[in-house]
Amino acid sequence: MAKSSAAQLVDGRQQRPSFSQDHHTLSYVQYHDDEQELHWAEPVEQHPSRHYNPHPHGRREPRPRPQHVATIKRRPVNPIISTKPPPPDIDENPLLSPIIPSPLRIRRPKDPRALQMSPTPARSVRLLVASIGNPPPYHTTRHSAGHILLKSLATRLNLPPPSVSKALGSGSSSFGADVGRPEYTLWQSSSMMNVSGTGTLKAWKLFNDLQRSSSSDIVTALVVLHDELESSTGTIKLRRGESSPRGHNGIKSIQQSLRSGGQLGSLGDCLIKIGIGISRPSSRDSHDVSAWVLGQLTHVERSKIEAATESLVAVLESEIGRLERC
Repeated sequence: MAKSSAAQLVDGRQQRPSFSQDHHTLSYVQYHDDEQELHWAEPVEQHPSRHYNPHPHGRREPRPRPQHVATIKRRPVNPIISTKPPPPDIDENPLLSPIIPSPLRIRRPKDPRALQMSPTPARSVRLLVASIGNPPPYHTTRHSAGHILLKSLATRLNLPPPSVSKALGSGSSSFGADVGRPEYTLWQSSSMMNVSGTGTLKAWKLFNDLQRSSSSDIVTALVVLHDELESSTGTIKLRRGESSPRGHNGIKSIQQSLRSGGQLGSLGDCLIKIGIGISRPSSRDSHDVSAWVLGQLTHVERSKIEAATESLVAVLESEIGRLERC
């Protein structure tokens, strides 16, 4: 029977080896020529409910091979059945609908005078930055890390180093107003850490009196620099308002003094506590912890604390911006 490679005769109709619209099953039947040692597969279209025999008269005779064509030996091919429909035609150049933005709508204010109103000016902020620790000869211990950070802050802000002054009671002071930085006033406690609350309360009251006498529209805040046992060396940690002292006797003394003096409630978020990390020893024994905080800072530890000055300045400027908007 004559046969074309592109089409074949099945049930009196010419069919192509492809899928029809009713999703017929496409299969292949293997044929073999013993004389020429040829193997090939012929596609046959089958319907799910019936099977077609492409050669009802028996074995198909091989087609004559042209003399100039060399014999090609192929391996036997198993029937391949595919049930997937052909992929749909995909338009290579789909039309894209243009995206037209909606018109901008501007709502006019109900009160025309609202356009003429000027924004509320920022309020002036004055910070009392107080460091707590231990007096000499313990200024270079881990417990006095706040004092070391305060001196480094004065250098960074180009303020004079803190010196003994009665303007804020006991302790040493440095006034930024003397060098054009009125937002900063530095104060260093001269008392022992555990009883630093009394001196801090007095310095805070005197500082407020000085600022309120110059202007009534001023926001004042108290910033306390202290050592932080639970943080790694040189790490800055900020807390606002009244909070747990976390075992720090200096913070405990300050909060108790401010509460008894009637200042803690009015301060609110204007009480800013900034801890500088000194790390914690591996032992949790109270004697070991006490020996650690009263131990001398190493050169590396002191360098890390002084290097935290840039972070401290960034935190203080951020707090000034927050208080200006209050």
